[in-house]
Amino acid sequence: MEILIFAGIIALLACLSAGPCLLIWSLSAKWLPEKYYFPPIKMTFLCVVLSLFTAYAINFELEGGGISILIAILFLSTIWSAVLLPILLVFKLFAQDSCSKRNT
Repeated sequence: MEILIFAGIIALLACLSAGPCLLIWSLSAKWLPEKYYFPPIKMTFLCVVLSLFTAYAINFELEGGGISILIAILFLSTIWSAVLLPILLVFKLFAQDSCSKRNT
């Protein structure tokens, strides 16, 4: 039973540490035109998964135990969001531009 409570607390803290990433994607969905829309929850999930892969790839040391991965999720997912958002916007801009050239 204690394992389930601990796992629930870790899951709650992981969701809270993904908060800044969700904020970035939610604000982009609110402020950008609809043709540049990215689903905030899916993109946050993608950034969290990318942050876990990045932490694994750079051999992230868990000095503080298992809880320290939450700090990695916080920083790395926010960095991935800040990197992916402009890249995806440019990609969508060029993809829509090439589609409009084909239609004319």
